[in-house]
Amino acid sequence: MEDAKFIDVNGTRTRYFEAGQGEPLLLIHGGQFGMYNSARDWDRNWEDFTKDFHVYALDKVGQGHSDNPARADDYLLGTATQHVYDFMQAVGLEKAHVAGHSRGGYLVARLALEHPEVVKSLIMIDSGSLMWSTPEFYEDLNKRAEAYTDVREKHRFILEGSSFAGTIATDEWLDDVTTYVDAPKNREAMATMAEMWPTLDIDHQKNRDDTHDWIRAGGLKDMPTLVIWAYDDQGAPIIKNGIPCMHLILPNVPNSQMHILNQSGHYVFREHPQEFNAVIRTFIHGL
Repeated sequence: MEDAKFIDVNGTRTRYFEAGQGEPLLLIHGGQFGMYNSARDWDRNWEDFTKDFHVYALDKVGQGHSDNPARADDYLLGTATQHVYDFMQAVGLEKAHVAGHSRGGYLVARLALEHPEVVKSLIMIDSGSLMWSTPEFYEDLNKRAEAYTDVREKHRFILEGSSFAGTIATDEWLDDVTTYVDAPKNREAMATMAEMWPTLDIDHQKNRDDTHDWIRAGGLKDMPTLVIWAYDDQGAPIIKNGIPCMHLILPNVPNSQMHILNQSGHYVFREHPQEFNAVIRTFIHGL
């Protein structure tokens, strides 16, 4: 992924990448305000996708090199959804296939429900945030990561600890992470997150339940939808999150399907990029 661009999105300076020709595909990374995730999470998928699609990937508000929310009260998941919608308007992206990973999967589900006119198809990947959180795994992983004083090696440990084979933390990805993860902006976001967490958590639970009700009421009945899950995801286990997601989506969305990839952890798209891209390519081209 090269040639990062920046655009003002309603006052939020936002980093994004754009390349390729064809059907528009918008990729939304996971993670929360101040975390290490960014558009570069997709660097193992990017070049192949650009052969068939006009691909966009942005740093969500408060992550990567995009500005933090303007106010502490804006540290809510709805702020990230609105930021993506506003980004689409800012770059002139009228309608796109949207794919979201983890917390980004929740985001794209809300985007499709709130603004179906801008979503051609919906792709949700290992989104524990859409279902029920499993904090114990990440709490333990982050606790063990504190043993690393080097920022680069700490995040290598975290990413590889979220994978099946421990081979997904590329030097290129780590190079990008180290440019922002310990910057003042990120430290500010993490501090605000700690302060606002009870409010954010209550808001997430309420809106997650509302999202489930909306889907069961037919909110996505006209939306082509693909769910992708990793069989060995420890952070969003398939039994606790993936199978319930299947039971939420498939009975209530006529044009929907689920694909499970074996021997993969939470970052399934990085662990099996060719197979992952092929699933999405087949899905979109079959619409």
